[in-house]
Amino acid sequence: MIKKILLASLFFNSLCSFSQDIVKEFDLKLEKKRDFFQVVNEDKKEVILFLNDKEKVTSIRFDEKFNIIDSLTTARPEKKYDNIIGYSQKDNNYFLFWASENRKEINSQYFNFTKKETKTTSINLELKKEKIVKELTINNVFYLITIVKNTSILKFYISNNDGNLDTKTIDLSNLQFHNESATEVNLYTALTGESSDIFIQNISTDSPPSLSLSSKRFKVYTYKNDEIIFTMDNNTFSTDILKINLNDFTGDLKSIQQPAVAKGAYESITFKSNSFLIDDKILQIKTNPQVLFLTMSDQNGNKINRFIATREEEITFKNSDVFQEIKSIHNKKVLEKPKQFIRKINNSNPGISCYKLNGLYYTVIGSSQDIARAGGGGARMGMGAGVGGGFGGAGFGGAPMSFGFSSSYTIGNLISYKDKNVVYTNCLFDSSFNHLDSKIETSAFEKARLFLEENEDVSQGVSIFGRDLYKDLIVFKFNTTLYLGSYNNQNKKYQIFSFSE
Repeated sequence: MIKKILLASLFFNSLCSFSQDIVKEFDLKLEKKRDFFQVVNEDKKEVILFLNDKEKVTSIRFDEKFNIIDSLTTARPEKKYDNIIGYSQKDNNYFLFWASENRKEINSQYFNFTKKETKTTSINLELKKEKIVKELTINNVFYLITIVKNTSILKFYISNNDGNLDTKTIDLSNLQFHNESATEVNLYTALTGESSDIFIQNISTDSPPSLSLSSKRFKVYTYKNDEIIFTMDNNTFSTDILKINLNDFTGDLKSIQQPAVAKGAYESITFKSNSFLIDDKILQIKTNPQVLFLTMSDQNGNKINRFIATREEEITFKNSDVFQEIKSIHNKKVLEKPKQFIRKINNSNPGISCYKLNGLYYTVIGSSQDIARAGGGGARMGMGAGVGGGFGGAGFGGAPMSFGFSSSYTIGNLISYKDKNVVYTNCLFDSSFNHLDSKIETSAFEKARLFLEENEDVSQGVSIFGRDLYKDLIVFKFNTTLYLGSYNNQNKKYQIFSFSE
């Protein structure tokens, strides 16, 4: 046991040795009520930083070396537009989309740095018998997606070159989705279940997704320019994959089966399951307190590989110890016995997270649970934990940035373990998902997590349980490097730090 604690301590000390560089700092006068976000233009090698306060919106344009090119300032829309829900960009035109709480009123705010122009346009949406599904920016195009209640009809409100919203309707009534008992139902019923709420977790390539995000039952993937992919893990028998083609707005549904378990096997205890998509593959986890199945398939359901672990056997396909985080990385501990791992992930929400780097798949399996729902003595997890401890570098390829502003995907990912009880282990697979016995390095995103927790100037300005959490922080990927921006309250400067693999 002492050896295990020492190893965890050495791991933490190695994280503390990472350094980060300030690539830019500049004087900035800030109002008390403010928030930031950024738009990355990879084609023009520019970053636009938007600063919003109660009266105005200021946009600052940087070149690829973070030299300030110019800026524009315009009035903030009236108070009824309380959220920025996305953006679009075409050539030199940038549009921010503000929305009322019910999304029936939209304000399109236009910026053109070349012409030094700004303007606003009001858009009214009827949203008749519709419920919001998701708000996304994909490949610089904004999509507001709704579903007509009690149907399988999706409506897409799509930004055009003028900053208005065009409408596309997709009728998926010919497709059969599944509910918690694997009964065939319409899409609205599949997404809402016993409640009327719809929550679908966005999974982006901007940063390695934490288990807190990837353990959600409903997810949407935006790693392709011309496709949105929804996954639904409503039951333990299969994963439904719904693909929407953004060129012709057609839909395709596949149901990928989970491993079938014979009656009486593994004590016939109720199972839990989840999945994760990467490239054209799907990783599925299915587990109960006796056994864990990890299955890799293509998205047509053709099996590539499968691993099985039981509670009495060592997990042969892991590349690290099994960790449990208690409040933060400072309180990490090692779980020595496989049955502890399998039992604990069955007490919460199992999940998988995976990303690709240099042809290899860096994978985390484990679980995440809200502290409020944890049992007696449940651990909490801090933002320093990363996707799964000392996890390898994120594959910062050329995938488009995609995120919803209402949740700020990357910032949300950065602090997603703060109120969670998380148990996990790291795995490494080759391109055919054969297990590799190799060391897993620490990612740039993991270094940013640690820096955020350790840097007093940054952490003192972060309110973990309020809107102030998003006030000054930005995290983004640009030219294959990860950047974190924050306001330094002591010297009244805004600073941008870089983190490399």
